[in-house]
Amino acid sequence: MAGFEGVKAPPDLLDQIRAGRAGGVILFSRNIESVEQTLELTHSLQSAAADSPRRAPLLIGIDQEGGRVSRVSPDFTLFPAARVFGRIGDPDLARRCAGAVAAELRAVGVNWNFAPVLDILTNPACTVIGDRAYGEEAGAAAAMGAAVITGLQAGGVAAAAKHFPGIGDMAPDPHETLPASGLSLEDLRGRELIPFRAAVSSETSNPGGVASVMVAHAVFGRIDPERPASLSSRLIKELLRGELGFGGVVVTDDLDMGAIENPAEAAVAGLRAGADIVLICRSGKDQEQAHERISRAIRTEEIPAREEEESLGRIGLMRDRYAGDASSWLKSGPGSSPGSGSSYYSESGPSSSPEEGHLDRLREKMKQMVGCSAHRGLLDEVMARIAALEGV
Repeated sequence: MAGFEGVKAPPDLLDQIRAGRAGGVILFSRNIESVEQTLELTHSLQSAAADSPRRAPLLIGIDQEGGRVSRVSPDFTLFPAARVFGRIGDPDLARRCAGAVAAELRAVGVNWNFAPVLDILTNPACTVIGDRAYGEEAGAAAAMGAAVITGLQAGGVAAAAKHFPGIGDMAPDPHETLPASGLSLEDLRGRELIPFRAAVSSETSNPGGVASVMVAHAVFGRIDPERPASLSSRLIKELLRGELGFGGVVVTDDLDMGAIENPAEAAVAGLRAGADIVLICRSGKDQEQAHERISRAIRTEEIPAREEEESLGRIGLMRDRYAGDASSWLKSGPGSSPGSGSSYYSESGPSSSPEEGHLDRLREKMKQMVGCSAHRGLLDEVMARIAALEGV
């Protein structure tokens, strides 16, 4: 899954997508300047995917957590950080706001949100998490996180529980260096894993629980002293998939972070450890090298064929449910089902180009959804609730 610079997809990325060398794209603030521009961008990406050998729609993701981790432009409805919702303590309000976020993301062609953050802020010095966490209590993080997952996924956008197995106890920032934790497996079971267990549970309103889990670049030395969690089979295959029973998509955190020395080798290590998708969010060179390295690992069965097929199956199920087709991006508002609508990618392959006027119709529906009065009213409700708590 690739990231890039600029507000238009660069030709080399579109070529990668058409060649089937990228199955997903992640967007950042550097890629988004307005609602309409975002729709045009995702439309160009999906049009390239329609010309790829797999003829499958892209997973298009974003980190739209709220608060300081907000990638969209001001014309979207911008909700506050998780900490605010944790202080309010109303899971139903969090669910409704997550539904509004999903509706607006889906309206511009984004189908995967890398949220919610399920880390528990047990170390105040952990500034990389800070107000991105719902608070210091595992039970509260579990309840709020499950509500956000339900809201996002009912709105047609895949959620991602992060950063497994929990980094709220660490101080170093994995964007800059590789953090380490002295927590034991029993420590994790008693605290950090509680929100993740709730997230993967099928007791949420979504079958199978959360669609995806993002694994952290952090070493848990008492569990696997050699590898960060994102590259560790002990933490992914044995703990996340085995003990917690998670059967959805596992994605690494960004392999272009300072915590990772060699993204191409790390990409193979992550897939061998049990991840399904590796994120490389900036460097086109790293993306190309990783693709070549992964391809070689598959050819030589360094990545076993059985595991490759299992990963493709998990990705395919999530893509079918949430990526949908271009003509159904805007049909997952309140009361409708994700993936509904006529087929843009037919069984015999995609049409050579979108139908005349298709993008114009998407724009009109987008304008009715993004920043609408109902969503602004929800934001007003949140701000009024937090103001009442603070006695303002």
